[in-house]
Amino acid sequence: MGLSAVQLRVCLQSYWYMWVTNSITGLLFTGIGIGIAAFFMKKFRKTKAKPHARAPNTTKRSERPFSPTDINTLDNSFGTGTTGTGVIGTYAPRITSADSTNEIGLLDSSEAFAQATFQAINGFRRRYEAQPLELNDQLSEIAQRWAEHMASTGKLEHSPPEWRNLGRQTLGENYAASFQVELTGEKMVRKWMKEGKRYMFGHDGRKDTENFTQLVWRASQEIGVGRARSDDGNWWYGVVIFDPPGNIPNQYAENVHLPAEIK
Repeated sequence: MGLSAVQLRVCLQSYWYMWVTNSITGLLFTGIGIGIAAFFMKKFRKTKAKPHARAPNTTKRSERPFSPTDINTLDNSFGTGTTGTGVIGTYAPRITSADSTNEIGLLDSSEAFAQATFQAINGFRRRYEAQPLELNDQLSEIAQRWAEHMASTGKLEHSPPEWRNLGRQTLGENYAASFQVELTGEKMVRKWMKEGKRYMFGHDGRKDTENFTQLVWRASQEIGVGRARSDDGNWWYGVVIFDPPGNIPNQYAENVHLPAEIK
């Protein structure tokens, strides 16, 4: 005789916890069995002998990442004063100062840098109807001294007024720096000239245009140029001193003219 609906409901309510317990126990034992099987399979695979040795690495050394031995060999090769070929290809000696680079002929001399800067500045001044400047040795000594100071401190900043005061007035000064790329005279001057895009002609200049306005300041007559490199070889610093100085309030309109080609 079958159970009625009422009897079936009573059975379910009385024994439901037994069914739940049995189901959970079954799942637990199944999981344990799978885990044990996986453990022994992994152990078996580790102890199984490899049928063949790994194929040799045919990648060229220059195409592989540097190993600790490669890096150590390269580091020991730097600073020897010569060029050569090491375990990872051709390398050059580490340069620690601008003077040492000039000695081995890798970079332009300070004089060549000064001439390149001088020519670039006068080239731009012609466009703004400003007379060409003269290169002054005394001003160049001041510029060189401050460039070397920035190279030693790592700070890009204006020199104190007493550094560039010849007894009349504080001289004008532009400076620039370059990281891991040689700072040339042309690059330095072009960087300053880009500030002209923000300058409002006929008005006094601002902090973010003062390099440009000093560069084309009509009353300036002489410049001095200096460049130095940091001891770690990563940074280049360039300085240009102007006499008379520019960027004098209320004198911009008469000293900073529009380019001749757009007048």
